[in-house]
Amino acid sequence: MYIKNKPTLVIENKVTYTDSSVILPSTTGSPVEVTNFLKDPAVIADAQNPGLYFVGNTFLKGSDNSVPTYVVTYEEKNGYFNIALLVKPFARARFDAEKYLENFLNIDENSLCSLSYTVSVPGYVDEAASGIDYRFSFCPDNVPL
Repeated sequence: MYIKNKPTLVIENKVTYTDSSVILPSTTGSPVEVTNFLKDPAVIADAQNPGLYFVGNTFLKGSDNSVPTYVVTYEEKNGYFNIALLVKPFARARFDAEKYLENFLNIDENSLCSLSYTVSVPGYVDEAASGIDYRFSFCPDNVPL
């Protein structure tokens, strides 16, 4: 995926899994250790893409036919989170995703900023807003929505 004005970041640290924890690579310093969230029943493996997990919502509509405001996927191989904002206002969707991940991973904002992740809007949702890595709103490199 091409993201405007963002260099490709290569993280030398690898993700480490134990029975009880996941040690995620950091883009700013020390790795971030969290509970092994892949064992959480709320996490759903993507049947079409081995090693990819839905951590927050899925692209499927709810029982009330509503579209989720965001979807969080996780790539097991490299410890990468992708947050897709699906519903306007995007600032609110980003806020909801931030709070969800902060609570789900039980880490603070500084730790969230250091993770390997992207916050973006898919082109099919809003072509003009797509192709930009918005980052988390409280991180120094965020892009306002």
